[in-house]
Amino acid sequence: MTAVQNYRVQSGDTVTDIAQRHGVSPEALMRANGMDVRLADGRMGSSPRDPDRLQVDQRLVIPVATPGLERSHRVVAGETLAGIADRWDVSLQDLLAANPQFDPTQLGASRGQGRGQDPDRLGIGDLIRRPGAHPAGQASAQAAAAATPATTNGGATLDLRRFTDPTLGSNAAAAIVIGNAEGTRRPDGGFTAAYGGHTDPGNAAHNRGSFSYQHAATSPADADRRQLQTLQGQLPAYEAAARGAGLDPANARLASAYLDLYNQSPTAAQRFLNQLDTLRGQPLTAATLTNLRVNSFVDASTGERFRLANGNQAGGGFATIARNQLGRTPTEAEVQAVIRADQQRRTNAVETALDRQGLLTAAPAATPVTPPAAAGDVPRHLAIARGEIGTNEVRGSRDNARVVEYHQATSLRARDDETAWCSSFVNWTMGQAGVQGTNSAAARSWLNWGNRVPIDAAHVRPGDVIVFPRGNNPAQGHVAIVSEVLGNGMVRVVGGNQGVRGENYDGVTYSDRQLSSAIGVRRAP
Repeated sequence: MTAVQNYRVQSGDTVTDIAQRHGVSPEALMRANGMDVRLADGRMGSSPRDPDRLQVDQRLVIPVATPGLERSHRVVAGETLAGIADRWDVSLQDLLAANPQFDPTQLGASRGQGRGQDPDRLGIGDLIRRPGAHPAGQASAQAAAAATPATTNGGATLDLRRFTDPTLGSNAAAAIVIGNAEGTRRPDGGFTAAYGGHTDPGNAAHNRGSFSYQHAATSPADADRRQLQTLQGQLPAYEAAARGAGLDPANARLASAYLDLYNQSPTAAQRFLNQLDTLRGQPLTAATLTNLRVNSFVDASTGERFRLANGNQAGGGFATIARNQLGRTPTEAEVQAVIRADQQRRTNAVETALDRQGLLTAAPAATPVTPPAAAGDVPRHLAIARGEIGTNEVRGSRDNARVVEYHQATSLRARDDETAWCSSFVNWTMGQAGVQGTNSAAARSWLNWGNRVPIDAAHVRPGDVIVFPRGNNPAQGHVAIVSEVLGNGMVRVVGGNQGVRGENYDGVTYSDRQLSSAIGVRRAP
C-alpha cells in the first residue's frame, strides 16, 4: 500500500517544491490532500481545493511510497523535465527518449526551431511517461545472481530458496521485487525514502525495510532478513498448492504474485492458494494473476468481500484508504475499486521489477482463450484495460479523478466524468502501453487508426479495437477493446463508459456484443 507521512507548510512553499523534496509527484500530493489537480495553474483561486492556496502551518499528507510506482505524470505549474527526471532518478536523455513528442534538439534553443514539442516549454496537464528501465546498479547484479533463473517452455523459473534467501537480506531478489510493489525499492534495486521507515495508510502501523515490516526489528536490513525467513516458511504450502493445480511453482510470475500477496495479507494469500485451480489451463499473465489477487479479497461468486473470523470484511485497510480519498464513507463498489486498482498496481510493479532484474521472459505458451488469439502473452494494452475494470463514474456533482485522467489522453481534455469517455479510455490505455492512439475523444476516430481487420471471428482477436454505432447518428459511436471472441458470433469487449449492471452510472466493464453489429475493427500497426 502507499505509505504516508505528515508535513507542515513553511513560508514560500509550493506544492511542486514540497513534492520534489519528498520524492513524490505533485499530482499524487494534491490527490492525497483533497486538492483539485485541475486548479494547479500557478494562480491562486477562490476554491479551498486550489493547490495554489497553501497556508503556513497547513498540515499535508505526503504519500512517500508513491514515486517508485509512477508510470506517468501530468505536468503542473512550475515543473520542468529536468526536475521530473531528477525526482524519478533517471537521466534527462532517458526521459526524452521515453517521450518522443519532445524534440531534444530544442533544449535551450529558441522556440519554434526543430520539430516536435519544445522540452523547455511544458504545458500544464502534459503527459510525461516514465522510462521503462534504469541504469543497472550493484544491488541489481547481486539480486539477479541470487535468483539464478532458468527457462522452461518459454517461462522464467526461479530457485525459490535463493530468491528468498535471508542471508542476502536487502539484496535478495524477493526484497527488490516485493519492495518495488511496496514503494520502498526501485526496480534497479535502489532504495526510496520509505525503506527507512514510514506509516502504513491502512492500519497506521510503523513500517520499515523493503517489505514494510511492522514488527520488532533493529534496522531495515534486519526487518528484511526476518521477513525473508517468514516467506521461506510459506514455500512448502505454496509449492504443494501449485503442483496440485497443475502449475509450475517455480514460475516467476506466479511465485512472485503469491509472495507479494502474502507480504500484504497472509489471509488473502491463503485464499489465493485455495483458488489456484482456477488458473489451470490459463496463461499466467499479469491480467489473470491480478484477477486472482482481487478474488482473494472479493468472493467472485457473490461479488462481496470475504468475511473474516471476527465477522469483519476482508480488506479493511482498503476501506480506510477509500474513506480518506473520498472524505466520506465509501460504498462497497468504491472499496472494491480501490482493491482492484491496488492489486493491478502491485502486479505491474512486480512485473516491472522482475523484468528489470532479468527474471522475466515471455509467459509459457498455453491454450489460447480463443482460437484466433495471437501466440504469446496478452497484449499489453488489453491487460492494462482489464486492470481498470471497476473504475466507475461517481454519482452527483463529484467526478472520478481516474475518468478525468482518461480524458487527458485526448485533445478534448474534459474535466468531468459525464462527458462521453469511451474513446478517452482507449486512448489512455494505449498510451499506458506505449502505443500511439488517436488523441481524439470521438469513438469513430478509431476507424482510421492502425490496420483494418475483417469483421469475422476468423480474423478478430483479443487486443483489437472495435467500434460500434450509437443510435442512428453517423457521427457517434462506441469504441472498446476485444477481450475474447465468443461463440455464436459474439465478442466480449472491455471498455469505458459502459453500463454497470444494476446501476444507473457507467464504468469500465466487460460487455458481450454481436460481432456483426460492429462498423469497424482495427489492429495496432
